[in-house]
Amino acid sequence: MMAAEGLIIQSVLSRLPGAAVELAAFGVAIGIAFIVESPIIMLLSASTAYVKSAHSYYIVRKLAFALSLGVTLVMAALLLPSLYRWLSTTVLALPGEISQRVYPCIAALVLWPGAIGIRRFYQGILIAAQMSRATAFGTMFRLSTILLGSSAVLLWWHSTPNGATIGAMLLSAAVTIEMLATWLMARPAVQRIKQRVVDDDTLTFRRLNALYAPLGLTSVITMGMGPVLTAFMARFPEAVASLAVFPVVDGFVFQFRSPSFAYQEVAIAFFGRVGIENRRVAQVGYGIALISTIALSCIVVSPFSAFVYGTFPYQLDRWLIPLAVTATALLLPLPMANAVYSIERARLIAMHRTDAVTYSTVIEAGGTIAVLALLAAIGTQLVGIYAVSIAITAGKILASFYLLALGSRYRSRRAWESAA
Repeated sequence: MMAAEGLIIQSVLSRLPGAAVELAAFGVAIGIAFIVESPIIMLLSASTAYVKSAHSYYIVRKLAFALSLGVTLVMAALLLPSLYRWLSTTVLALPGEISQRVYPCIAALVLWPGAIGIRRFYQGILIAAQMSRATAFGTMFRLSTILLGSSAVLLWWHSTPNGATIGAMLLSAAVTIEMLATWLMARPAVQRIKQRVVDDDTLTFRRLNALYAPLGLTSVITMGMGPVLTAFMARFPEAVASLAVFPVVDGFVFQFRSPSFAYQEVAIAFFGRVGIENRRVAQVGYGIALISTIALSCIVVSPFSAFVYGTFPYQLDRWLIPLAVTATALLLPLPMANAVYSIERARLIAMHRTDAVTYSTVIEAGGTIAVLALLAAIGTQLVGIYAVSIAITAGKILASFYLLALGSRYRSRRAWESAA
């Protein structure tokens, strides 16, 4: 459902005046917002794994609130004219028409990162309390807000020239509503946690920071790739077309990656109960990813892909449709690679080996940037979105092999220790 919100907003933007520029501006703004919010992304995993009693609840909550305030202040700082000019012109090399549209989008998204941080903290508590249905119920509030707002735009403001800004405002309002709903639904679980005393719960704020720092760095690197990809696409052929199509393709492919993303916290909870060497946890995760890959493959190889991008849910200009379809084909391995990520990272987090999670992200980011740098160095005339799609796939596969090798080593060690 969270992945669907991007699909809905991009579908609306593709039907408004100046669709290519508005889609590009919205994609760039979201990419910037993603890197700002990156330090709080792993709060969901931290809350699921480490909140076990009243003592640990207060420690993790302190970290969550501090990080949420921090990312909000950073987002607000980007509105300083001199800082924004440096970011948009020097760092991202945005075309002038897109740069002008990105600024109001950032203003609309100021409260978005902090609201996500608080929401993810309470979602982790719900998952650990086996109340995961409540997280879906909270997301329904978020998606309903997006649907109602998008319908209003199409019915009454379909000629607006500020589609990207309206889309950003919808996102901020929806996330804030979801945060409040999640907080209310988590209150019973929080009350039970506050009454729980665990003798071996020796978590300290310093220890939590040591555990969370690699996870936070992982998210910073991952989300930081958004502006990096934007900067490369702006320098390859067909820059505006690539910047317009990429958020659409990325959002559509994410529909098929999202089940594997969601599985990470489930795997963390189960590995903590049944042991990291349990095979059934991995088998279920790979089964989910296989279904997603088959579904995406069927769309890519059929005429339905042109319908998806040209008619419904998106309505891209005809000249953009072939770019979108080809880029989707290049990203086809991602659902299965994400399953490896979720399962093996969950195993590492359950073992408190968060540093290895960061190493995998460094390998992915390094591989992606290396491929893009190589393509740029040889003077390739690949369209920007094709170059970026190839690089993303290569980096993700490289990191997946690293995680598989590491996970196999830890499982073998545990099996040997159990036999001994």
